[in-house]
Order: sequence, then C-alpha cells, then structure tokens
Amino acid sequence: MDQLTMFLRLAVRNIWRSPRRSLLTIAAIAFGLFCLIIFQALKVGLHREMVASTVQVDAASLQVVAAGRGEGLTRLQPLRDPQQVVSLLAERSEAVAGMRLRAPGLLSSPTGSAAVVLTGVEPEHEAQITLVAGRLVNGRYLEPRGGILLGAVLAESLGVTVGDEVTVLVQTLFGKPASRRLPVRGIYRTALASFDRSHVFLDLPTAQSLFDATDVVTAVAVQVPPEHEAALAAWLRNRLPADHYRVATWQELAPDVTQLIDLNDGTMRLLVLIVFAIVALGIVNTMGMSVMERTTEFGVLAALGIRPLQVVVLVILESLALGVVAALAGSLAGVAACGYLASHGLDLTSVTSANPHFATSHVIKAHLVGADLLLANLVGMLTALLAGLVPAWRASRLVPAEALRRL
Repeated sequence: MDQLTMFLRLAVRNIWRSPRRSLLTIAAIAFGLFCLIIFQALKVGLHREMVASTVQVDAASLQVVAAGRGEGLTRLQPLRDPQQVVSLLAERSEAVAGMRLRAPGLLSSPTGSAAVVLTGVEPEHEAQITLVAGRLVNGRYLEPRGGILLGAVLAESLGVTVGDEVTVLVQTLFGKPASRRLPVRGIYRTALASFDRSHVFLDLPTAQSLFDATDVVTAVAVQVPPEHEAALAAWLRNRLPADHYRVATWQELAPDVTQLIDLNDGTMRLLVLIVFAIVALGIVNTMGMSVMERTTEFGVLAALGIRPLQVVVLVILESLALGVVAALAGSLAGVAACGYLASHGLDLTSVTSANPHFATSHVIKAHLVGADLLLANLVGMLTALLAGLVPAWRASRLVPAEALRRL
C-alpha cells in the first residue's frame, strides 16, 4: 500500500512537469466526455418524445384488435365481444381502456373535401388515453352523442369552424355508401400538421350509427404507465383466446419508431467508439512524449532496482490520473449543460415540423440517466487505462545501460 501511495504521488507530480501538454490533453478528454454526456441525454429525451408522440397521440400503450386484422384501413374489421376485453381490463387499476371504431371516410364542405380516418371513441375514456382532448383550440370536446371533432389544418382547408356542418361519406359495415351531415363541435391542434389534416373523431354511438354497425367496435385502446406495458400485454395474451384477439403493443403498432430508436442507439455507440478512439490517441501521444523525455530517469530507476512491472504501474497511474481529472471536469460541465437543456430544451421545429414522431412537441429536452453518466465515465477511465499500456510497455523495455548513456 505504501508503495502504491508513493507511485500515485509520483504520477501526479510527473503530470505537471509539462502543464501545458497535460492541460491540453485533459481539455480534449473532458470535451469528448462532455459531448457524449450531452448527446446521450438528448438522445434519451428524443426517444421519450418519439414514444410520447406515438402513445399519447393515437396508438395508446397497447390495443386489442381482431385476430388476423391487417395493417390496412380499407374496411371495418370488427372485434369480437369487446365488452369481454373491457371487463377484463377493469380488473387492472393501472389501466385506462376505451373502445374505438375506426374506418376510412370522406369529409366535404361547400369549399372542399378530404379523405380522412374516422374514429368513434368513448369521450370520457379517450380523454384519458390520448392528448387530443387537451389540445382544443376552439369549441369543446366530444359529447356522448352527436358532432365531430376536426384538426385545425383540416378545418382551415375545408373552410369550416365550430358550429358549421360537414358531410361525412363512408362505406357501411355491409359495403353500402352512407352519408350524414354533422356539426363541428370542436377543433384541435397537435404539433403534427399531417395528423391534424387526416384524423377526425366522433363519439362511438354516432360512428356506429353512421357505419350501420350497431355495437361494433374495431379496437380497445389501453393506456398504462410505461413500466406496466409489457406485464399487461402478457397478462392479456394469457387470458384472451389468440384465435379471436390480438394484443398489439405500441412497438408492434409503430415498428418504425422502435427501428429509429435502435438506429439512434447504434449511431450513438459508433460515436462513442470514434470519440474515445481520438481520446486514446491523445493520451498515447501525451504519455509517449513523457516517456521519451524521461528515458534517462527510467534508466536510473531501473539501475536502482525498480522492476519493469513497477515502471508499467507508474506510467499507467499517470495515464489514469489524466483520465480522472478530465472525467471530473467533463462530467461537471456535462451535467450543468444537461440541467440547462432539461429546463429550456432544444427547439427543433425547423427540422421536425413534418415528422410524424413529434406530434406532442418539437422541443427536445435533455434527460440525463445516472447509468449513462456512470457508463461514460467508466468508458473514459478504461480508455485512459488502455491508452497508457503502450507507453508503459515501452518504458518498461528500456535497457538501463542504454538509457544512462544520455546522462
């Protein structure tokens, strides 16, 4: 222990023999760690926003749909005995469930028309499942019976406002065309114009009457805290017959989101490798120069009986000391920057306004996870350790007689 303490003192002293070089190396390592901490925190915030947009705008945490139902929305695909699903979910206090009827339709007004996705919902439940009820800019949310809810972009293109009537044209459950004039009860606006342009909402009884589909439901949407999603999905699959029902999580309903998250994770891992490869080169260069300048010193130490392994330990401790100081500086700066970005966020409206994965907000806020901070520091320490091995090995290979010739 006394020998290790002595080596630590020597290592710290040796670092400051060339303060300019050491400070530049520390600054480079700290900046690399600083950037990684911020990128990782912003990546987590980005993923949280993408998931929130997927879950809160439309998909919900999971949906129970008819077994074998395709992804296309060309016709009504009724769910068998939806009340059984709702009754089953009533046993789970953490879950909020709402029945839906969804099918394509055509909306028209005196000034235009648009193809839309019509969704009949239970207003009192749907308001707790998605965020549309909280994004009203005019009028009020759906009532138990009658009226329609439009997105602001769609309302503007059709030239209608609250109180006006629009004509809804659909294909009924039996394949016959049907139309009805409905009053506009409310107008909503999310952060995604394409969603507002194509999604309209009705109360469930009105939708069932319009489609001539009494008591028909196409899905039961369920909202649940993220930590309970997997357990609830497994619980439902064990209790609902697979030949009648399919339990689809938001990951299955929106596979593009999960793929983008995986892609971002892979890109971040590649970035980590690149940054720390550059950091390692900096440490190798610094320690290599230090070893070259101290060739005679290492020769004297070897002549005094210092073993090669002890020389390796001394040089590696110097490398680790550089890493520790840099990690402390980079972590403090990174945490401070993440605190600012968590409070103020980063406005990406100019590059995400048409992106379907940013329907709740275009402001990305950093979310620093303790495990990510710890991992970044551990990787930094490991990089410093490995980068010190090459100059340490060279120092341990010095022949005392040849090194002492420089005296």
